This record gives sequence, C-alpha cells and structure tokens, in this order.
Amino acid sequence: MRKWPLLLFIPILALFGAACQKKSFKFTGEETDEQAIQKCMKLSEKKRFQEAVECLEIFKSRFPDSTYAVDAELNIADAYFRKKDWILAAETYGLYTRLHPTSEKLDYAYYRTGLSYENQLPKAIDRDLSSMNPAQESFAMVYRRFPQSPYAEMAKAKYDEIRGRGAKKDMYVGKFYFRRGQYRAAIPRFLEVLQEFPGLGYDEEALERTAISFYRLGDKDKARGAAQLMQEKFPNSKRTKKVVNKVGVAAAPAAPAAGSN
Repeated sequence: MRKWPLLLFIPILALFGAACQKKSFKFTGEETDEQAIQKCMKLSEKKRFQEAVECLEIFKSRFPDSTYAVDAELNIADAYFRKKDWILAAETYGLYTRLHPTSEKLDYAYYRTGLSYENQLPKAIDRDLSSMNPAQESFAMVYRRFPQSPYAEMAKAKYDEIRGRGAKKDMYVGKFYFRRGQYRAAIPRFLEVLQEFPGLGYDEEALERTAISFYRLGDKDKARGAAQLMQEKFPNSKRTKKVVNKVGVAAAPAAPAAGSN
C-alpha cells in the first residue's frame, strides 16, 4: 500500500484546525461604554447570538459601573431567547429577577421567564410537563404584581392557557386509569382537576367520573357526595341525572315558586 508523505497533510490539517477554531469577540479597547454596548447589540441584530453573549459578558467586566451594565444582563437573556436556547434564557431571566428586585423592567423579565419555560413544554400532554409550574408562577407574578404593565394582560392569558394544559393532563391520566378499572389511581387525578383547576370546563366530567369511581369501589357515601355536588353545580345536566340515578341520590328539592310563603 502506497504511503503518502506526512508533509502533504500538514497544510490540510492546518486549514481544518483554523476552520474549527472558535472565534471569540474582542473590543479594541478604545470604545466608550455606549459604543461598546452598541457593538454588542448589533451582533444580536445580525443573529450572531453567541458572539453577542460574549460581547455582553466582556462589556460587564470592562464597564461594571456603566448605566448600561444592568441592561446588559437582560440583553444576554434576550440573546439566548432569540437563539431559542430556552433553558439558558429561563435561567438568565430568573437570575435577573433575583439580582434586581427593584428593576423597572422586572415585569418584562418575569414575562420572558414564563415564555422561556412555556417553550420547553412538549406539545403532547402525555409527556413531561415539569416546566409548567415555573411558567405559571412567572406569568402570575406579572399580572398580580404589575397589573398596569403592558405585559399583564398577555401574562394572564398565558397563565390561564397553562392551567388548562394542567387540567387536560390530569383528565387524560385520570381517564386512562378509569378505562382500565383502576379507580383508586383515577380518583386523585379527578380531584386535582376540581381542586387545582376549577372553572376550566372539566368540572362536570371530573365530578361524574369521581362519583362513578367511588361507586364501583363500593364507597357509596362518597359516590353520593360527588353526585350531590353535581346536583348543586349542574342541576340541569344529563350527566348529573344519570349519575344521581346510578348512585341512588334523592332528587334535589324543587325551588319554591315566586311569591309563595
């Protein structure tokens, strides 16, 4: 087998090494803090996000007392966000809220924290939803602490949307166990929907399945209790009438006629 001289490979290896070498940002050393921060922001505008982050980190070291230094921390989080690096974005926004609790941009930081966690959520409800709680908490922080914020209304909508996903997940899991006759595993899921996510459109079905689950387990008192609650909340529902008949609850007394003593 013919052996090629090693010298022929040296230029190729050198070119390969140069191509793989990571470029790092550097200032000239003559910039003012305003000029320096503008360089960083231009990198972000050009979608050179990693260089923008490096630039901003160096800026913080070189100009720690600059009026732009605090904003630089938020700009780093924004760069991660625009890069769709949701984990680093959430961590960086979260760090900003802890380090600068009196910042005028705290509402923005909390809102973007929520978005960063929300973007980590899988689309399928049967997947891990562990980032749901921090997303919900961040959105709640915006509209509760900063009701006049331009982000408050959007944060409330996001909060409700995420709560809906939580309720949907619990209903999905509860119904999974219910269909397989595993009622002891199903009941806690339905109760969580009723206790943690009321008013999102799942209450009636959750009560119905709770009552039937208890009934099939032989706990008729709790089954009747759930059925009676259905009577109070959904008196005219077909589901209520079906469950009431099944578990043997007495019909609710009719409302007194107007003008009667």
